[in-house]
Amino acid sequence: MTSSNKGPRLEKLLKALREEKGFVSGERLGEKLGLTRASIWKMVKKLKEKGYTIASKPKMGYALLREPEALNELAIREGLSCTFFGKKVHIAQEVNSTNTWAFEEALKGAEEGEVFLAEAQTHGKGRLGRVWFSPPHRNIYMSLILRPKLPPRKVPLLGLLASLAVAEVLKHSYGLNPFLKWPNDVLVKGKKICGILAEAYGEAEMTSFVVLGIGINVNVKRMDLPAELQEIATSLAEELGHEVSRNELVKKVLEAFEPLYLDLGLGKEKELLDRYKAYFHMEGSEVLVEEFGHVIEGVVEGLDEEGALILRTLQGPKKVFAGDVRVKKWANSW
Repeated sequence: MTSSNKGPRLEKLLKALREEKGFVSGERLGEKLGLTRASIWKMVKKLKEKGYTIASKPKMGYALLREPEALNELAIREGLSCTFFGKKVHIAQEVNSTNTWAFEEALKGAEEGEVFLAEAQTHGKGRLGRVWFSPPHRNIYMSLILRPKLPPRKVPLLGLLASLAVAEVLKHSYGLNPFLKWPNDVLVKGKKICGILAEAYGEAEMTSFVVLGIGINVNVKRMDLPAELQEIATSLAEELGHEVSRNELVKKVLEAFEPLYLDLGLGKEKELLDRYKAYFHMEGSEVLVEEFGHVIEGVVEGLDEEGALILRTLQGPKKVFAGDVRVKKWANSW
């Protein structure tokens, strides 16, 4: 099957499944579409990867049970209790990266608080140039344009506050028990459920804008994750046992993050970091921190007044303001 006709054939198969209102054999579908049963099986697999729930039973065939919820601007903005976050919401079916898309729009003058969402990313951005796993219609891939009046050294606080916003939503709206891994990861039962990437643009003394990327594993199933992620990542659906509305979750995260962002602008760093520390339980954990190409080994002692990680190393106390952390041994159990 060539790339030029995959799309139309998938659409025809989807139409046929919708019309049947129940199970239909692969043979019957093949006759209707002029395809082999093997081709039908491959196409059903592709639809499942795109977020469609399709039951398969021997001698009965296939049944379309549920179609994926589409990201929807009106659903997100309806009742949104934000001052300026989400006043403009842009949604794409597929982009290279929402951060790249938002960055380009920020350079053109996009307003603070504009939100960029995609159903899928071909090269989603993770920390240190890693690729963020981005299957279609399952998760949240969101970037937000911020224009804070902050010196560059304080930009990392934005990532901390975004992860705090997600953690508070997971706890208060979904009953989960999240844990913050410095600087910007949100974990549930030791597995990553959300990652944050803040990319700044500006001069040496002042930040022009920040693109804040938020990736949340929402409805992806463990079996659909790459093998290397199955033991270290999770999703809301995995933890709750049911799927979650992505539109509602986007709305809740924006509503939780905006007041934190506004409080930062008012100089309430201490109060905000105290809230972050309520979800931060890394004290005593043995870690390796990659900072500017160097690896630092130490034991976490806590956070300072600016959100920097304080380590106890063989060379003495060390503060890390930005870096990638790998935990060798957790001090706390889940």
